[in-house]
Amino acid sequence: MRCKLLILFFILLSSSALMADEHTHEAPAFKVQGIVTDEKGEGLPGASVWVKGTVVGAGTNAKGEFSFKLSSKNKCVLRVSFTGYEPQEREVTPGGDSLYRFVLTPSNNALNEVVITGTRTLKPLKDVPVLTRVISQEDIAQVNPLDLQSLLEYERPGLQFGLAHGSGLPELKFQGSAGGYVLFMIDGERIAGEGSSNNIDYSLIDMDNVERIEIVKGPMSTLYGSQAMGGVVNIITKDANRPFTGNVSVRYGNNDESKYSLSLGTKQGRFSALTSLSYRKREAYALKDKEGQIEYSYYKDIYGRDSVVADTSKKGMSSVNGFEIWQANQKLSYTFNENFRISLNGTYYNNDVLEYVEQKEQDRFSNYSISPRVYYAINASHILDFSYVLENYEKRYVYTTSLPSKKVFGDFTNTVRLNYTGSIHEKHTLTAGIEVNTQKLQHYWFDNGSGKKFDAQTYLLYVQEDYKISNSFSMLAGVRSDCHSKYGFHASPKISLMYKYGVLTLRGGYGMGFRIPSLKELHSEYDMGGQGFFMIYGNEDLKPEISHQGTLSAEVTKGIFNGSVSGYYTRFFDEIALGLAPDGKNQQYYNADDATRTGVDVMAQFRFRNGLTLKGAYAYIDVHSEVDGHNMASDRPHSLTFTANYSKTFGKITLSAALNGRWMSSVETWYKNSAGGYVKNEYESRTFCSLNLGARFPRGFRFTAGIDNLFDFRDKNVTADQSVTLQRGIGFIGTLSVNIADLLKL
Repeated sequence: MRCKLLILFFILLSSSALMADEHTHEAPAFKVQGIVTDEKGEGLPGASVWVKGTVVGAGTNAKGEFSFKLSSKNKCVLRVSFTGYEPQEREVTPGGDSLYRFVLTPSNNALNEVVITGTRTLKPLKDVPVLTRVISQEDIAQVNPLDLQSLLEYERPGLQFGLAHGSGLPELKFQGSAGGYVLFMIDGERIAGEGSSNNIDYSLIDMDNVERIEIVKGPMSTLYGSQAMGGVVNIITKDANRPFTGNVSVRYGNNDESKYSLSLGTKQGRFSALTSLSYRKREAYALKDKEGQIEYSYYKDIYGRDSVVADTSKKGMSSVNGFEIWQANQKLSYTFNENFRISLNGTYYNNDVLEYVEQKEQDRFSNYSISPRVYYAINASHILDFSYVLENYEKRYVYTTSLPSKKVFGDFTNTVRLNYTGSIHEKHTLTAGIEVNTQKLQHYWFDNGSGKKFDAQTYLLYVQEDYKISNSFSMLAGVRSDCHSKYGFHASPKISLMYKYGVLTLRGGYGMGFRIPSLKELHSEYDMGGQGFFMIYGNEDLKPEISHQGTLSAEVTKGIFNGSVSGYYTRFFDEIALGLAPDGKNQQYYNADDATRTGVDVMAQFRFRNGLTLKGAYAYIDVHSEVDGHNMASDRPHSLTFTANYSKTFGKITLSAALNGRWMSSVETWYKNSAGGYVKNEYESRTFCSLNLGARFPRGFRFTAGIDNLFDFRDKNVTADQSVTLQRGIGFIGTLSVNIADLLKL
């Protein structure tokens, strides 16, 4: 099977190469230089200048100027873009030196922003057939978050963060799907490791190093594999886009939190480098009930049914872990010519979890990764991309006594990918790739932490056709073939359609999701609590999960307004769940009954030319995960996010104010008691807001003062609901950042 996949892929590449023009001697190099300004004639520093169909690009300096050399026998097209402005394109004629001037105008919306996640190709957001949302750098600055969790909670309805039982680390539910169903990536590469309950360690993402976040809803197994059943979140990190790039920031909050970050980089001719360093700390804290801990008394009613009485008279307490994080990121790239570029990314991360009550041991999470990449443009229409990713994620018990630290979790992954993108007659874009994933996992859930390891290999081939049938109608269709070391061969198809009629854009699609059981779900053997409470067992007879999802959406864009309505229906088969083992005492992973997810999302945004932006989004989720006819899901059916942002420039000073809010409805759920009966729980609705006031001064100084949890919302019963993050009360935050390049006028 592996040989057949390789042969098929290289036949594809050979055919594409035959279609490409044969290379001749390079034409003499000529200089391309110019300036990018706004309507007032002021230079835009950090604007991106890119030669379409090549790997050549540049960033503008503090004055908005750019310059680079280009050799080509044919005319080229320059594309210039800058966040918040309409992009422009202009033809470049080879030969003599020329000066190009670009005047960018403010954009009413972000639909011209180029994204990559949904199709693995660069494409304006308005032309992507699959439903994609972008959280821009501007959106991130408005929220002023400490971490990824804080940002997503204010930006996207339909998701909720809770605390995992045992570890106390965040776990995610997105549109009714658990964290293990959503693929998180950094710069297009999956994140290894497990923070809690099949969720990644969300602290791995340094928000000061994020350029934008692309979110694709629905199954994306065709392009990204098993973990992308519920969607993909791709975090795009910053690059050095100026001759000198530098930034330093300090953040402090009254709730025992602080952050310090520094980034330095350069883009000089063919060479680019960016180094980012950060330190974050938040002390652990404890919360007490406002009304009292819920305690349940169980009894049989006169009909012999299980019944319950809830008593809230006893006060309870719940603690939330803190953290101390050191992180470093390095990006390097070198462009040999317009056809050939190499890059190298590396990261290091160390997180000491801080407990509210100090124990004799603490958790330490660490990670390092290295990723070289090669880009080769056969010609303007055919591009090869080869990448390799090595990542090692570990968890250790670090003892306060003289005992040595103990490694209890190790996730070592290798990913090799060769990707091809080819365009034919500007109507057909073919994306094809072959990928090999290997994983070696040591988990403290294996053989009671004895250090036993398991491994798995997956060989993949994907093909996707993006067909622009007309100016109004386009289609995206593809299939992915997985060959797993245990489960063998499986194919996952997907098709998406998009139709434009005036200001209206209609999208619809179908996709099959496919999730292979994790090594933990297959091989667990763990004493929960370490005191013989009960065992958690894996199940080597588990079947892969299959899902079928249909989506429909309508989007309207007219002037300052952008709005959309989307709906989806997902049916899961052989959903993997954790429940009572056949012995009635212990727990074991098993394939549960069929499950469904139904949801509707509504979004509306107004961007007024006077600097005011209003945005609101609503999500409805109907989640059913039934056991014996009882819905065990704790997803809140209704959620709402809203943003009001205003900015105004007075001379050389820009002032801004941003109000962000989130509301989540109450929910009823069931759980199984020790007597084997089913008990209903009710969780209250939640509302919290943040207010951030900012000022940007000349020479790169920016100050932000914020209030988190503006109305001081507190959960009534902190021990009752672990499906959400508990609110500790109002918080005051101050952030000072300095753009070193602007400070030094570089």
